[in-house]
Amino acid sequence: MSVAVFFPPASRRYILTSIITAVLYVLSIKVISWGQSQLDGPLLWGAILVPVGCIAVQLWATLRLMTQVDEFMRALLARRFIIAACLAFIVASAWGFLETFARVDHLPGYMVYAIFWVAFCIVSPFIRSTR
Repeated sequence: MSVAVFFPPASRRYILTSIITAVLYVLSIKVISWGQSQLDGPLLWGAILVPVGCIAVQLWATLRLMTQVDEFMRALLARRFIIAACLAFIVASAWGFLETFARVDHLPGYMVYAIFWVAFCIVSPFIRSTR
């Protein structure tokens, strides 16, 4: 059975883009972490733009997918996206208050992106309607 039966072209493009950006994101962070002592100045700033670019491309791919699916899926994805973003904001803000007032360990700001996608995965099975 062909993969085209299960995934329309828009979904295949989204999945491929997501896989590529995820791999580049992880690899770039590994390289930056490994070479942090050798990277300095503009080279370090340029290296940091790689994972940031991966985030931008992946979010663009998600928004592009929303424009290429039917109205029901668009509304469903948008609702999941918004609720996941709200949860990520809540978690990040709560952690910020904990850092400031309870002296818990610092959580890097870039983790908000990961928190968003964890929240998206958690809410998706429960949000099955657009109402």
